[in-house]
Amino acid sequence: MKKFRYLLYKDYLLLKRDLAGLLLMFLMPVVLVILMTLLQESTFRAITDASVPLILINNDKGELGKAIDKELEASGVFKIERQIEGKVPTLQQIEKEIASSRYTLGIFIPENTTENIQKNVARYVLATFSGAVELPAMDSVGFVIYVDPTTKASFYTTIMSTLKEKTQKIEFDYIMKEITRQVNEISPIPISTAGFAGQQVYIDIRDAQLEGKDMVPNPVQHNVPAWSLFAIFFIVISLSGSIIRERQDGSFSRLLTMPCSYTEYLLSKAIVFTLVSLMQFGLMLLIGVFVLPLFGTESLNLGSSPLALIILGLSAALAAIGYGIAIGNIAENFHQSAVFGAISIVIMAAIGGIWIPTFIMSDTLRMIGMFSPMHWGLSGFLEVFMKDAGVKAILPESGMMVLFGLVCFIIAIAFNYRRRLDV
Repeated sequence: MKKFRYLLYKDYLLLKRDLAGLLLMFLMPVVLVILMTLLQESTFRAITDASVPLILINNDKGELGKAIDKELEASGVFKIERQIEGKVPTLQQIEKEIASSRYTLGIFIPENTTENIQKNVARYVLATFSGAVELPAMDSVGFVIYVDPTTKASFYTTIMSTLKEKTQKIEFDYIMKEITRQVNEISPIPISTAGFAGQQVYIDIRDAQLEGKDMVPNPVQHNVPAWSLFAIFFIVISLSGSIIRERQDGSFSRLLTMPCSYTEYLLSKAIVFTLVSLMQFGLMLLIGVFVLPLFGTESLNLGSSPLALIILGLSAALAAIGYGIAIGNIAENFHQSAVFGAISIVIMAAIGGIWIPTFIMSDTLRMIGMFSPMHWGLSGFLEVFMKDAGVKAILPESGMMVLFGLVCFIIAIAFNYRRRLDV
């Protein structure tokens, strides 16, 4: 046990003296997670905050005008303007502005629209109760809508259906009130429709998800775990380089005279770099929770299972360390390990959804990405952050990463044994 403590202390000193490596492991991912999150956040907002320019002239002071005005404001789809150059426009000016595509939609609601509807309803109900065969003449009720001719037909249909729905609902309310009033005039027992709701059907709209399908995270939920994994795997360069340097300068041969086994030698490095990986991971989570909101993004919701996060972080560290140890034993020199390690990590990150989220990739790339350890880790983190998953849900992804690390560790020991035989 004493010699193992010396091994740990030796690896700690090597890591402490490698300032460039420490900066690479900690500073680089911090810069990347902040930069990439802000870049994707601006793009995300540009898409989601897009609004349809609308000119609205509401001269009706009744319920219909207020209802339409309120619905348009609440929709969040429209950028509503009520004046043009500081003045209320006429119908001709509205038409000219829409035709020139300055606005997508123009709505003009004339005065007394609601009042005319009330009068028409009263005449209709009165004629019905009096047994009249012919309906009385109705006042003309309507408002003008101008639509940009370049607008898609589907958008036009949606707007028309929404406006008709609101108009018919108000007409229905007036009809019920007028019928109630007429019946109460001739009925000894008063009736009331105040408790009658026009909307009896409640529609529960939910996001449908199939098991195994990709989720759509926001920029914070994607970038914090993504670049945490990238940082964890980037220790491969420092770890493999440490193994090669000790092998080339004779330190490794002197260590074996302690004596200590090669497995103990590798376990010492694995423990030290596991602690470094967990520190990286903790730092990135703190940035997601406390730093990114300072730049105007959402704060990262860590879910309700800290144990699941610890297991995922530890599993990713084991996968990265196993991979780094394998490269350190296979590569002949530091140049080979640095080039191969960097390129392979970049490739795993690219196909694993670190740079580009997997939900916008083609089906072929998604299939290829499933072979990347970073994809397994990212899928597990998204389960925790987006679905509030617990330990049980992330066990498959964690198990795959641990298995990957163990296989790499076994390959490293086998390759070292082969190298000794060759010597």
